[in-house]
Amino acid sequence: MDACHNDTVKALELYRWNLQLASAFQEVLSITEIVMRNAIDGALRTWNAHPDQQRRVIPHASQPPRANVLPPGPADWILGAASPLNSLMRSPRDTALRQAREARSRRPASHPRKAAPITHDDLLAQFTFGVFTKLLPTTDTTHRNYANRKLLWEQAVHHAFPHYTDDLDGEILADRVGRLHSLRNRVSHMEPLLSVNAVARHTDALKDVHPELTR
Repeated sequence: MDACHNDTVKALELYRWNLQLASAFQEVLSITEIVMRNAIDGALRTWNAHPDQQRRVIPHASQPPRANVLPPGPADWILGAASPLNSLMRSPRDTALRQAREARSRRPASHPRKAAPITHDDLLAQFTFGVFTKLLPTTDTTHRNYANRKLLWEQAVHHAFPHYTDDLDGEILADRVGRLHSLRNRVSHMEPLLSVNAVARHTDALKDVHPELTR
């Protein structure tokens, strides 16, 4: 109401504008998230399956069995993550497992995967945008995962973004993704977008997919 000087008609128009902008961003952010998720997944699968990383994985036989979960293969960076990814994935992995089990239990009897074990892809689908932001580098040198995130970028995640040739430390990308994550939360919670620089955030999304799209 403050932005509309207590004019009810203008306030309703502004609310409708906010809904339209949120809807437009929802589509853009959804595509951006999936593109980023799949790119990072591919890079981490390759990295995790490398013999050097497999030596840093706890053998599956020594882990407690997980009911209705497909045993991880070498490329499975969620259930069979090598160091330092394992420590970064502990909490997201547990959450994804719980949610995947719940999703499995809700499948109707006619579902083709009703009795199928939970797979890497089932878990990947449960990850939120925020999980992937925390796999990117951070400029906060005091962050407890600063070194692990930096190492992961250098060894693996940068391969997911080969077009970021001018961002060797990944900080530009991480900053853009962080802004988009904040925007996604605002959009999802139907918060006001009046102060959001829509053009700049749309550019962030395009550059996350490929910088050439903004030229």
